[in-house]
Amino acid sequence: MYRCSACGNVGYERVTDRETESHCSLCGTIVSGEEEMTYVPTEEEARKRAGMLAIKAQTEVPRVVMGVGLRRRVLEIVQDLVSMNRGWPVPLEHVLTDCNDAGITRERAIHFLDVLTSEELITYDDETVTVVI
Repeated sequence: MYRCSACGNVGYERVTDRETESHCSLCGTIVSGEEEMTYVPTEEEARKRAGMLAIKAQTEVPRVVMGVGLRRRVLEIVQDLVSMNRGWPVPLEHVLTDCNDAGITRERAIHFLDVLTSEELITYDDETVTVVI
């Protein structure tokens, strides 16, 4: 049984030799030698452990996904404020206030503003923020 590092799929495959290459049943990525691959003696044991691993995978929230979600949320806040301001730059404090209202701390908001700036999606300085068209 395995948990694919590429797509997160949890599954199992009958293997007679550990040297045989195994592939994810969902995306086809090679899963042989994966850290979360376990060899068990019976198919029933594989089903049982794969079920437990799937439940564990559902309760884990990957940190990368959370970061992407916050980045997207900060970008949406900036886009909405600039749109309401008819395309003109908005005060940085308004963006930070809206981020705070959305549960994003000032430090995290500034971090994601820096990330969005490096991706050339927005520009900002000490006073204003605008969307790059």
